[in-house]
Parts: sequence; C-alpha cells; structure tokens
Amino acid sequence: MTRGKQLWGVMMLLTLLAIGSCSKDIVSEGSTDANVAVELLGSEMESESAGLSQDAGSTSSGTTNEFKAQTASYNSSASTEAVQEQTKIITLENNFQLVATLKPRAVSPAPAAGTAVKGLKAAAASNKSAIVRTPLGNGVKYRVMAYLNDNFVSQMDYEAGKSPSGFTNLTVGSTYTFIAYSVNSSAALPAVTNGSKLSTATLTSSEDLMYFRTTLKVASGDNYLGVILKHQFSQITMTTRLTDDTRGEIVSLTNVRFTGQGNRAATPRKNGTVKLSDGALTYSTDTTSVAVNYPNLGGGLRTVTASPTLLISPKITTVDVSIGNLLINAVINGKQVSTVRNNLILEDFTIAPYQKYDLVLQIKNPCTEPTGDDTFEWRSQYGDIKTNTLYASGANYGYTFDIYELDNSFNMEINGQKLATKEIQFEYTTAANLPKRNVRFADGAMWGEGNTSQIWNIIGNRDYPSVKLVISSKGEVSLFGRKNNTDRALYPIVFTDGTTFNKITWNTTGQNKVVITQSVINITVMHGRGYGVKVIPCP
Repeated sequence: MTRGKQLWGVMMLLTLLAIGSCSKDIVSEGSTDANVAVELLGSEMESESAGLSQDAGSTSSGTTNEFKAQTASYNSSASTEAVQEQTKIITLENNFQLVATLKPRAVSPAPAAGTAVKGLKAAAASNKSAIVRTPLGNGVKYRVMAYLNDNFVSQMDYEAGKSPSGFTNLTVGSTYTFIAYSVNSSAALPAVTNGSKLSTATLTSSEDLMYFRTTLKVASGDNYLGVILKHQFSQITMTTRLTDDTRGEIVSLTNVRFTGQGNRAATPRKNGTVKLSDGALTYSTDTTSVAVNYPNLGGGLRTVTASPTLLISPKITTVDVSIGNLLINAVINGKQVSTVRNNLILEDFTIAPYQKYDLVLQIKNPCTEPTGDDTFEWRSQYGDIKTNTLYASGANYGYTFDIYELDNSFNMEINGQKLATKEIQFEYTTAANLPKRNVRFADGAMWGEGNTSQIWNIIGNRDYPSVKLVISSKGEVSLFGRKNNTDRALYPIVFTDGTTFNKITWNTTGQNKVVITQSVINITVMHGRGYGVKVIPCP
C-alpha cells in the first residue's frame, strides 16, 4: 500500500468518528429538538358487560376502578339487572299500551391484541373490554396538557375536524404526562383547578366529561400522540315512537325527566370531578333530576328521539322516568281517538355508571280481535217508514256498521237510545213529508255534485264499504263514506243542520237490540254487516 493511500484511509476514519460524535451529541438528553404531533382518534365508552366483568385491580386511562370495586360488594341481582334489557308496561287511555324498554347500547369489539393502532400500544390480551368508539363532532373543543414530572409545561386547545398543531421544544429523553379532556361541546372549555401541579389538578363538570391520560418518553424529532377521550358519565338516548301498525301521531311530549328513587345517596348528582393524575372520579353530594331534551314535535310525529341524556352517579342506581304530558292522536277502526296521560311515571330502571343505554318508549294499539258478524239486507218501495230489527253481538272496544248499499237515509235505536237526534238523510229533496238532507263530507263535498256520486250509485263490499258507522268503546259515534266507485277511500261525514249523535251504551257481553228505520223514497235499500272489537291480552 502506498503512503498516499494510507494517509487517505486515516483521514476517512477520522471523518467517520467526527460524524458519529456529532450524531451522538444530537440525541443526547437535555437537548430541546423534540416535537409531539397530536391526533384525535375519537371518543370511547366501555360496554356495560365490560364494566361489570373486568377485574377490580385492572387499570386504564379514565379508570372505572371505583365502579368495579362497588360492583363486587353491591347486591348481585341489581348488578345483573343493570346489564340486562329492562321492560315496563303501562296501560294508557283507550287501552293503548306504552312499552318502555331500556337496554345497553350494542358495542363493537376493541382492536384485538397485536392489531396495530397508529402510535399506540395494542390492547393487552387480558383486557376483555368491548368499547364503543365514535368520532367527535366537528367543532367540538378539546384540550391537551403536558406535564413534566409534577409540573405543568404547556397546553394546546383544539377543535375536532381541524388539523391540530403539536407540542414543540420538548426535552429529548424526558417522560411527559399528557392529559386531554373535553365536555363534548363547541363552547369554551372549562378550566382546570390547581393545574400548575399534576398531583393537585382536578376538573369538575356537569356536562359530557371525557378524559384521557398517557405518558410518553420523547425522542428526537417528531413524536406521535394518539388521543382517545373516554366518557366518564352514563348516557341514555331516549326515543318515543308509535308502532308500525298504530295509525296516528305523537302530539305532545313535555317535561320528561330522570329522577332518583330508593337510596338517596345513589340518585343522579349535579356534577363529577376527575383527578387528572390518575382519572379517579368523585361526585357532588347534591342530587338532582335530569331533563330529557326532545325536539319540537311541530304538528305531530310518529317517532322522535331526544338528545343523549347524561346521568352522573357513583354507583349502580335506580331511577324513574317522569313525563309531564303525553298526548297521542290515533285512529282505531276508522275512528280518531286521543290518549293522554299527565304526570306519567315509569318506575325502577336500574342504571350503571360509565355506560351507554337506549330507552325506547313504544306506544301501540291495544291487542284486539273481531267479534260477531251480523249481516243485514233489505229492499223495499212500499210504505212511509221501513223498520228492521237486528240483534248485534257484544263488544268491549266498540262496534262498526259497514254499509255496502244505502238508499238513501237511516236512523237507529240501540238498546232504547236513538243513534242520531234526526234521521240521517243523504239525498237532496224538497218533499214536505220527507227529511231534508243534513249531512255532507267534512271537506264540503255533496252527493250528486261534481265527482261525488249519488249515495245509491256507490256500491261497496266487505273490503270497501260505501258508508262506515263507528261506535267507540266510550259510546261516541263517527260516520265516514266514499265519494264514488273509483275512489275507495273513506272520508269523514258531518252534520249540517244541528243534528247530533247521541252517546250509545253498547253491551260488552250480551246482545244489543238495534232497530233500524228508513224513510221510504221509491226504492229503499240497506245492505251490509256489523261487527265488534274485543280487547284481548297481548301475546
């Protein structure tokens, strides 16, 4: 080897040693070239089964240790009920039923052990929690705070939906504690109390408090912090709806609240306080009832869902649901009925903390079955008054007469009580000895005018009667009719001259004597059937 080549080799070795020395200086502890990028991964709530099944000694950010420890000593039947579907049934006016069902929100499994979650350690194999993870709504504010040992370093405020800036100029090689919190709102974030020291820092909230804590040893250059905010209080989403086979609308639903019952110490609290250093929760001793916020019903809705309601409680508790006013307008057997209940109470729902529930109030028609099939048919053109007698079946939820053909007036006497104060006349006539027309459709239409046929030309059948007369379970009478043979819809019919229906007493078990009278004008016809409705136990 020549002397020149030896000299060149020595120079190269010295250069490499110098580069290594510089690199070593760059990563040495005490430099401030570290940055931490923040990414919001969403919010989580443990499933109820997870909250009850985890070992009391396990830990996590935003722990439920207090709840788990309480569950171990709490009445076992109450803790079991808290994780099961709970149903309450109440009978309303007109035999409607309200079925209230509280059940845990369906959950999605957490990522399995070993599944990569960007920048985060995979879940430990022993952690059996199922979680519900959802994104925060755009504009929701959250705060991330950095502590070194016990001392506050800095904080950054962010909004969901916007790319967050990170922490800069952190000390390489140092282990920082990062705390994140939100109250699931776009309003200003609440301030931390005694925040200069991690050991004394706390946050009190009566809103949807979410919390996250982790530690991170920062390396040179860019570091990554994935934030998953965990809900600290229970959530109940309440929906009120009519069943698919119930015709009608929910008209009023006001002053709905969750109230505490039983052990006063376990009823909903006004707020809770989280200790930032370890996520431990404490609770206000002040108890409260909690309003459920339903949207405006407008003219009426078939289904309506309230905003999620927070319940703040230190342990499994029993709550009632109170409804100030519930009004349903519905249609049963062609008759519009209203069912109303003031100060309705649904008692003794068992609720566990840290959980998410759905509470569905389902309102449905009573379970019924038809009773009787009382057919009638007569045709006459002689005399002034035609009288026929029918013995109709008993029914405890109303009776209906379906008239297939009518020419052209009628009245009834039911168990000695006149159906209407005058004969119901559908035909216009000027004859002095005949009843004058005293009915029309509620929209103003008249038989024999425009697209509305004369009553005797409208021919119905069992499925599509020409006239329907409904006597409700309370004895109230309603009348409906078709306008022609093409349109099969039934429209409300009203009186025009002060004639009224009387209230009818219908025998619920024995027969009912129905005497039908008609004024004879040329050919006089009445053909159809009658049938009742009986309330039965629901399957």
